[in-house]
Amino acid sequence: MNSLKGKGAVVTGAASGIGWAIAAGFVEAGASVLLCDLNANALDAVARELGEHAVGRVTDVSDESQVEGAMRTAREAFGSLDIVVNCAGFGAIAPLTELTGDKWNSVQAVTLGGVFYGVKHAARQMLEQGRPGVIINISSVNGRQPGEGQVAYCAAKAGVDMITRCGALELGGRGIRVVGIAPGLVETPLTRKELEDPAKRELFLNIIPMKRAIEAKEIAAAAVFLASDNARSINGDTIAIDGGSLTCGYPALLTGLKSA
Repeated sequence: MNSLKGKGAVVTGAASGIGWAIAAGFVEAGASVLLCDLNANALDAVARELGEHAVGRVTDVSDESQVEGAMRTAREAFGSLDIVVNCAGFGAIAPLTELTGDKWNSVQAVTLGGVFYGVKHAARQMLEQGRPGVIINISSVNGRQPGEGQVAYCAAKAGVDMITRCGALELGGRGIRVVGIAPGLVETPLTRKELEDPAKRELFLNIIPMKRAIEAKEIAAAAVFLASDNARSINGDTIAIDGGSLTCGYPALLTGLKSA
């Protein structure tokens, strides 16, 4: 229950969905958490809900200086920076031939660049303080599995997986573990619109052997475990939590819906 007692943490994308669930799980496990997100109103609400061990900070993860500032602030506020979860990210659904350069760049800046900045500046703070830490990158099954109309997101998440591996290689010997979680279809505000569409929901459920979406609290439970000493030998791997969807092909969100 108190596996993270006394730990200082940062969670990006913490105002909703998976980020919110992870932040709540960390607080429940005894950590103090700096919640980072662009949505100031939602951040305030989450911080109030989680209590005195959670503090909100408006952060644009595509801006390196803001990520660096968040990591430094957490260390100063909590006395140490022990855990960082890079969760902020988004995608765009469009055929490759129609995806604009601006949309491609915006997805890469947040979903890939934000993780790079998070690992870089989390590691710097951890190395300066001389205390081991854990960095958890939230990837996706789409880092391994191509999705029709999702070239920007898939490319970004594949990059996240490699940042995790490179980070583990470079930092493991210096006391910092870098690990990843690759969720499949998770019930969150971000996916609610798709899941409310019966045709899209059917496409997804047809490729999940367990025939259900993942709950955000399941991702949070994995994050708490990975952040704890119970996972002290896990480094460089990205764990899929997907109900088995990687055993099948990703749903054809463009041509599949048209044929249906």
